[in-house]
Amino acid sequence: MTQLPLIGSPLAKAAAPFAAETPGEPLDTAAFLADLVDLRGGVALAEDLAGIAEDGPTESVEPAEIRRRLADGLAHTEARLYDAFDHAFRPRYQLPSPARVWTALEQSGALERRRGKTVRTAARTLSATYGEFLETHQKRARFALRDLREELAPALRGLGPDAARLERLDAAFTHATHSEINKLTRRVVPALLRGFERDLADAVAALPEDASAGDLAPGFADGGWVRVWMARCRRLVCAVVDRERRQIEALVESCCGL
Repeated sequence: MTQLPLIGSPLAKAAAPFAAETPGEPLDTAAFLADLVDLRGGVALAEDLAGIAEDGPTESVEPAEIRRRLADGLAHTEARLYDAFDHAFRPRYQLPSPARVWTALEQSGALERRRGKTVRTAARTLSATYGEFLETHQKRARFALRDLREELAPALRGLGPDAARLERLDAAFTHATHSEINKLTRRVVPALLRGFERDLADAVAALPEDASAGDLAPGFADGGWVRVWMARCRRLVCAVVDRERRQIEALVESCCGL
């Protein structure tokens, strides 16, 4: 067994049973955590690890049943997320139509100037609804995965003392890194909206002199710039959600393997 630094610390005691035998330098636990945990997360980690040996509620479930519950939960979350993007332009989501975009641009004076601050301001206003859509469905999927993780926890702990220890260690790390990870995920939607604003400004600049609302419609059709942008949003939002999905899958497989 690879010897961990910080011998005697809660972290070393918690991680020791799962440290793989690898050649080279021993696992530097402190350095490993430094990139993932901020000050507040470090305090949370210390508190969580101090009680890691405490028994939590358990549920006697076979590994096959745990895997089935996991698969069902993931499929449900994925289906809801994909459905939202597949039908994003239906009325219930209230995303701006070409006519609404045209009206907003006209009222802002962007159609007269075509470039500059007025167009950028109008684009930011119009992007807000899209931002709300992206934030809502990203958070909804992430919350669903968090709830699934919590639902499976008692069954994972019921697989035995090693699985219980691993589940609690995973929960401690998740809690400790929550703040830093959220900082990264909060940057996704604003970055996507800046792309929308640039694309809309380009579309306005390219309108003919005698343009009408109908000239904006191709951008909202299949292959148009709005659809291309939404496809990019879907890929990035799904990537954020997929990271958390894979984390749960890895935990379940590791606990079932023990």
